Amino acid sequence: MSIRFGWADEQVKFAPQVYFLSRTVGALLGAFLLAHIAEMKYFRVNIVACIVSLLILMGVDNDVVNLICIGAVGFFASSVFAIIYSMALQVRPEKANQISGLMITAVAGGGVVTPVIGFAIGTVGIIGGVTVTLVCVLYLTYCAFGIKIPAKV
Repeated sequence: MSIRFGWADEQVKFAPQVYFLSRTVGALLGAFLLAHIAEMKYFRVNIVACIVSLLILMGVDNDVVNLICIGAVGFFASSVFAIIYSMALQVRPEKANQISGLMITAVAGGGVVTPVIGFAIGTVGIIGGVTVTLVCVLYLTYCAFGIKIPAKV
């Protein structure tokens, strides 16, 4: 926001607050919604909405719209870990320990993305950082639509 809109340091602090507030609300609301909606359907809707939010973030040069999109990304991405973890445990409950370890390893591996985002912002600009995030969400889109989950017995 400071690069794109020339915000002062005090104003820039607002964007992460919007993201994490939206992420918290999304996780809380997601817990209730997942009790009533099929997890794969919820996952797919959230991933598509996240892509739309990122594309708007990339294409619209308005600070209020960008803040809304930042919040939307936080909201729609808030339940992804829980959904993937839950679906993996449903398919292979006997592998719970291995799945847990793999998911935490994936979280740690996701830490590699942050420096890549920083590099992209440094070389291309803010759109480069959003593009890296979009590529990650496109991978989740493949997971949501391309991977077939065996039917429950």
